[in-house]
Amino acid sequence: MNFIKRNKFTIIAIVIFLLFVALLIVVKNFFFPNSADALYGNRLDGIEEVEISDSTIDEVKEKLSEESVSSTTVRISGRTVEIIITANDDVSLETAKTYADKAIEPFSEEEKGYYDFQVFVKKNTEANDFPIIGYRHRTSDKFTWTKDRGAE
Repeated sequence: MNFIKRNKFTIIAIVIFLLFVALLIVVKNFFFPNSADALYGNRLDGIEEVEISDSTIDEVKEKLSEESVSSTTVRISGRTVEIIITANDDVSLETAKTYADKAIEPFSEEEKGYYDFQVFVKKNTEANDFPIIGYRHRTSDKFTWTKDRGAE
């Protein structure tokens, strides 16, 4: 008892400090809940069953190399497959839009039903109507394109 009487201010300071730390932890958990969870949360559940193989990506590049395309890049980010196509300078806008459908042909129906697709079509030179971006949601059958800038 004598020890507590002599060090009562130190004990009070330690208790206040511990309460302050506990309060900070509660406030942090309130403002930043589940900070240890995955970046995409549970949106990627089941992705292991529908993984896209490297051979499918190579098949996409091979299929587009048969067209007037100088290069193709395929990147998978979560549930989105991004396909970047660099078309030759003589390619028209309507022809470039058909490359999106050709690019997703190698994917299985299961993959098309799980992933969203974004297709970026650009040219090496400056063009008024390029680049164009097409997006296909996993529940849709066709691409939606950015506004045609050549008509402005």
